This record gives sequence, structure tokens and C-alpha cells, in this order.
Amino acid sequence: MSGGAGGVSELALLAATLDGAIARLPAAPRIYRVAGGLVAIRAGDRAAAVLEALTPMRASEDGGAVALEVFIFDGATDKVTLPDTAITHRRIAQAGGLGAVSASGAQAFFQPDAGVLSLFDASRRRAYCWLRDSSALPYYEFAAPLRHLLQWWMLSRGGALLHSAAVGTPGGGLLIAGPSGSGKSTTALACQEFGLGFTSDDYVLVSAGAPPTVHMAYSTAKVVRESLGAHSRYRRHFRNLERGDEKPMMFMHEVAPQRVLPSFPLRAIVLPVITQRSSTRIVAASAAEILRAVAPSSILLFPLAGATAFQRIAALCRAVPCLRAELSGDPHDVAGAFVRLLRDGTIVGVAAAA
Repeated sequence: MSGGAGGVSELALLAATLDGAIARLPAAPRIYRVAGGLVAIRAGDRAAAVLEALTPMRASEDGGAVALEVFIFDGATDKVTLPDTAITHRRIAQAGGLGAVSASGAQAFFQPDAGVLSLFDASRRRAYCWLRDSSALPYYEFAAPLRHLLQWWMLSRGGALLHSAAVGTPGGGLLIAGPSGSGKSTTALACQEFGLGFTSDDYVLVSAGAPPTVHMAYSTAKVVRESLGAHSRYRRHFRNLERGDEKPMMFMHEVAPQRVLPSFPLRAIVLPVITQRSSTRIVAASAAEILRAVAPSSILLFPLAGATAFQRIAALCRAVPCLRAELSGDPHDVAGAFVRLLRDGTIVGVAAAA
């Protein structure tokens, strides 16, 4: 990572290069309402394919002032080549490394293997995403597009992007937080099948407030490949079954549009724990336990966000009840426990926090 005068000049050169290429993009932007703000995105047809996960957030073009402009370039078709800076230099790619720079309220991050540059300038309320070749992107760029830009933008607005699932009702809902493999996605899918609204199974946007508000970031849902048999009803919706090294993914706005829940007031954060119990038990947990479960993946996945993101997540864990869900092996039983928790605050099998 770099900063100071060198970082400023790198960011200025990258921004100037991409500003000079904006005329190659369509003049009419796509408008999205993201975490309560209007985001205008300009992208050619090929690059715009990465935006499908944002579909439920599409908004009318006369909805008010734009909070953020985003410009997406496909280097292969828009004929945009990045300048040779410290973070985009080919030696970084050859070493398998990542490049990041932050200076004067702007940030940039380069992923050489994926061929993605993300650049955000808070002072100009402008962001850029350069794709070396959108047809060769790994699946996670379609599952969670623009995630680095959204994290930096949310931090600039007092919120954060979290690695968490989210389900609920318009009156209130739950963050289901934990490391990969903890049962977030399975729990979120079971809850939507049981009648709860689906906001996320992986990433969410959280705005500060009393209570905080959870917003959909993407309508993506993913499952581990070993569990495909349990999700056979969704088979025709999975987009990447042929890619054996990836989690199968689908978009909830196609699968169950009636279950898509754009936002809700946050009622509690729940840490799922896979157990051998015959019935799911939800117990009190400490804010520190939940913070340890949420913070590492939410921070490590996003360079240049560290200290601020940690402070926001810690404040969130102090602001709402923290719970631990000891999951049974029956998805319907798990979903029923979450529904009861939201409906009447039932904590199944009363127990003290460890």
C-alpha cells in the first residue's frame, strides 16, 4: 500500500485516464437506490453484465439527487488501458500480489488475477471500476460486484459493508454473522422458504441509526456444492454449475421475487453454530463473541477499510442484542426458531451466555 505524494499522483493519473474514457460509455446511466442513496452507473452492455445482482435496487431516473456516480469500463471492448503505476505494474501481477493505495480521501485497489481495478474519490462522489475483460471474470465478481467501491462509499457515509447474511420483515430483521462454513447461507435460504424476507446471504450494507438499518447489497444466494441435492428445486436457477471450483450461485429476484426485502431495522445479530442438537436453541452471546465472528472477514476482504470498519462493526455489536444460534440439522426447525425470535422474541432453550 502507498500514500503521500506518490499515492496522490498515482490516483490522479488513474482517475484522469478513466475520466478521459467516459465519453466511450453510454450517456444515460442506470439508476439504483443503494442504502437509501441514489447511485448512477454508466457502463457499456458488456460491462453492465456484472450488475445483475443489483437488479432489485433499480430506481427511476427522476428520483432525486445522485449520491454517487460509478463508471464501469471493459478494457477489452471499451479499449481502455490503464497507465503503468505502482499498483497496476505487471510485476505485482507476476508475483501474485495485490496493489492498493489511499491518499487525500481517495482509494484504489487492483486485483491482477481477476483483472479488476476499483477507484473511489469521496470528494468528487465518483467511483470507477475497470475490468480487463468482463467475459473472463471469476464468478465472485458477478456475485458481489463493486463491493470495494460500496465499502468505501458506505464508510464515507457513516455505515459499513459487512460479510453477513440478513433475513427479516419490513418491521425488523436479523443479521446472521459468522465465518465461511458457519451456516449463514443455508440458514438464510431456509428462512426465506419459511416466509421471511431475504436481504442477503453474504454481504449487506448497514447504515448507522437507532436502530441501525440493514440494506440489501446484492440479491445473490450461494450454496456449497455438496449440498446441491438439498436445493434441487433451485437447480435451473444456478448460474455456474459447470465451474466445479466455485460455489453454485443464483439470484433471489429470479428465484423468489416476493421474498426480496430491500431493507429493515436491525433487531439483533445472530451467530449460527452447527451442532448435533435435535432442535435449534438460541441463547444470549456477548458483543465480543459476535465481533470476533464478524470483524475478521468483513475487514480482511476489504483493503484500506480496516480501522474505520472495525470501529463501525464494534459499535453495531454494542447497539443491538447479540445472540448465538445452536443449529439443529433440520433446516425447517432452524427457520422456525428464527421466525419465532422475530415474532415474539422467543429464545429457544433459555441459557446464559458462555
